[in-house]
Amino acid sequence: GNIICTVQCDEAVKVFTVRGTSFEAAPASGGSAGVEKLTPPPPVGISEWIEQKLTKSDRPELTSAKVVVSGGRGLKSGENFKLLYDLADQLHAAVGASRAAVDAGFVPNDMQVGQTGKIVAP
Repeated sequence: GNIICTVQCDEAVKVFTVRGTSFEAAPASGGSAGVEKLTPPPPVGISEWIEQKLTKSDRPELTSAKVVVSGGRGLKSGENFKLLYDLADQLHAAVGASRAAVDAGFVPNDMQVGQTGKIVAP
């Protein structure tokens, strides 16, 4: 099942992830959950921000696109994904890929859709 929880972190740096879906949140009901105060473990290393690059594209962002054209291992190569790019341009769609296509090196990880990739809604 799913769980909704409130987390309070007193550390200066906070990291969290949210997995969005196309469904509205269910109304809150029931009693309150228990509260546990935890002490975070000591830092294991130092991180450093190197750079941020912004890429420009005429295609919509994969997670917010109204139309997604997606390919898989059956395309047999990254070069064959050009067929999908051409179709996506005609449809004003985003391009996605299966895990198998990403694992085979046909396309980069940021194009992966599905349970282990980006979530797209019908």
